Order: sequence, then C-alpha cells, then structure tokens
Amino acid sequence: MMRSSVRPALAGLAAAAVLMTAACSAQEEPTGTATTASPEATESAEATEEPAEEEPADGPSAVPNVTGLILETGQANLMLAGLEVELVDAAGAPVEVADPMTYLVVAQDPADGELERGETVTLTVEPRG
Repeated sequence: MMRSSVRPALAGLAAAAVLMTAACSAQEEPTGTATTASPEATESAEATEEPAEEEPADGPSAVPNVTGLILETGQANLMLAGLEVELVDAAGAPVEVADPMTYLVVAQDPADGELERGETVTLTVEPRG
C-alpha cells in the first residue's frame, strides 16, 4: 500500500520541479500585454538581438561615487571600473585595513569624472561606529 502512494507523490514532485524550472528560465512579459508571435518569429527576433556592449579593457573609465559606502563595497565598485584604490585617514596618512567591512568611505579623490583604467582613486576612510 505504501508503494502505491509513493509513485504519484514522486511524479507530482517531478512535475512541480519541471514547472518551476521552466518558469525561472522564461522571459517575463510586461503585465497586461499579450503576445501573438509564433515561436519561429520569437526565435528569429532573439537571434537578431545584439549582446550588450562591454566596456573596453583600456581607455577612460567613469569614476563611481563611493562616498558613504562601506569600504568593501566602495573598493569593489572602483575595481569593477578598472581603477586602483589607495586608503588614507582624515589626516591623509596611509591606512592598513584588516577588515574592510569595519570602515566607511567618508571622501574620495577624485570625486567624479573619468580616469584611465589602472589609475588610482584615494579613499579617505574611518572606522564604522
């Protein structure tokens, strides 16, 4: 008797898993719109879409404003922009940080604009408290 109830339960779980997986990979349509395109039209439209352009590996990079962020986040944002980071305290003395989660960025130089990739942004940091 136990065996006969296990199979339908497993089949139900398998069906639920397939439906959840399909829902995760489907593209969402805006609410309130209906599509009538055939699968062939959808496939050809997807094939003609151009991939998003990535920023070039060299050349100028916009300097993100990281003032007010936790140091770890600020450093990550600057590194993603291809920039180097130097840490100083309010007096301008170099700071060695063991745990970037325990510091806040209170100022940066330059604060905005563009720098060549590999150039340095100086972050003034203070302990969170």
